[in-house]
Amino acid sequence: MYQETRKITIFSEHTGLEPLIQSAMEKGPVAYTISTTSSMQTDWQDSDIILCDIPVEELASVKKKMRSDSYLLYIYSPADDICRDKDTAADELFARPVSKDYLQKRIRHICGEIKLRADEWLSSTYLDVLIDSMPDLVWFKDNNGIHVKVNNVFCHTVGKERKDVTGKDHCTIWDVEVDDCEATEAIVRRERRTCQFNELVKSSGGMRQFRTYKSPLFDRDGNIMGTVGIGHDVTVLENMSNEMEILLNSMPFAILLKDSAGAIVDVNLKFEEYFSSRRDDVIGRPFHEWHESMFHGLSSVKKNDTEEIHLPEDDVERILEITHEPIYDIFESIVGELTIYRDITEESLLKEQLNNNSNTDFLTGLCNRRFFYEYFSETHSYEQISILYVDLDHFKMVNDTYGHQIGDEALIMVAATLKKCFPDNLIARIGGDEFLVARTEPVAEEELVRQADMLIDGLQDAFNTNSCMKVLSASIGIAYTTEPAKKIDDLIKESDIALYKAKQSGRSRCCVYR
Repeated sequence: MYQETRKITIFSEHTGLEPLIQSAMEKGPVAYTISTTSSMQTDWQDSDIILCDIPVEELASVKKKMRSDSYLLYIYSPADDICRDKDTAADELFARPVSKDYLQKRIRHICGEIKLRADEWLSSTYLDVLIDSMPDLVWFKDNNGIHVKVNNVFCHTVGKERKDVTGKDHCTIWDVEVDDCEATEAIVRRERRTCQFNELVKSSGGMRQFRTYKSPLFDRDGNIMGTVGIGHDVTVLENMSNEMEILLNSMPFAILLKDSAGAIVDVNLKFEEYFSSRRDDVIGRPFHEWHESMFHGLSSVKKNDTEEIHLPEDDVERILEITHEPIYDIFESIVGELTIYRDITEESLLKEQLNNNSNTDFLTGLCNRRFFYEYFSETHSYEQISILYVDLDHFKMVNDTYGHQIGDEALIMVAATLKKCFPDNLIARIGGDEFLVARTEPVAEEELVRQADMLIDGLQDAFNTNSCMKVLSASIGIAYTTEPAKKIDDLIKESDIALYKAKQSGRSRCCVYR
């Protein structure tokens, strides 16, 4: 996945907007640069989002200099002569005082829209690069036979510019009155599968023989919305084996072909490269013999129609995905099998990383709210569940006084102390300075109180090591249940009630829900 960067510029003298927006950004493959300035002379025209509270009459000038796909957000005061329904250059208006939650929600939504547009552009770019890198003709048609997309090879073959091809039907493009193209398209729609054809066409270089592969395109409801075709010029090929060899060697994966008797009949160049095997040394060998010698003693996992084999290599385990596809003749009889070997190590690592990012609080390394609730949404059988709801006292004052860096350091310190006090329990950061500890083994109330008091003392000792944090302390609400049917939401609410009582009783203490 490509790393993307989004630029957010704030035109304001209110310094509190930047950390507010920063807190709304989610950890992931998209990086954000957020800056606050009061000068219009800085480099801001390439920003994805501009948030400002400048005089309203300056908005039009800012909008004019922005990128057309950027967002302009405007914060106004009730004293300003402006309201939500008034026509302004801004894309969205926010009345002061700005709701933190609403602003963060809108920022996340806008970032999501920006990402969606970027993903759409990237997907389109991927497709264009892919089809233009192919040595064969590629085309996409709608249900009316109109070409909606073609690759460079297609244009070169017909001797026309892309603009003269897009939006035209087959006969217009190839300068023929009638041919078998519509008939083959009808077959594809009727069969609802990929079909293979031999077609004769009049190209810019004269009559050519093409082996074409046409597949139906389905919409989300399963209706055919068009077709996609690949045309391979086989005019100069001596026989079908030459065509197959070219196709195999154009593939980015290791490919092996075996006949109905199980003997290896062909491999591609990627196969030779990946397995460091010469083609001549493999052809003719029984497949099961070669496979056993190559992967003997290695662990494998079967997933649907594929098999994953884990390969130790230079202290790094690589994952090889193996797919077997039968090969049919014109009579639909199986005449062999195609085996594809694909290295999915990086893909698997990326999936794991994305999963970890979605379940982990980026600052503390603890579980996040999502993982905590998903964990208890699954069916578990516990004799007892105990919740310790931990909330810091005076955290906002420290944040406002000493800045978010000190606040972040305090949160990291809390996480480390929680891990030390509860090494075998589930710990999650569910909010700014709010944490949950879940115990799923039977434990007496007195023990829960004792551990909570130890945690309060441990946090106080940790905070005392930093003069900026000495004012901090922790209050804890405790709730537990032995009822299997009790919802985790209800248990958390009870611990929150106990926490409130602890706060009301003077802070830096714990209370048990009654």
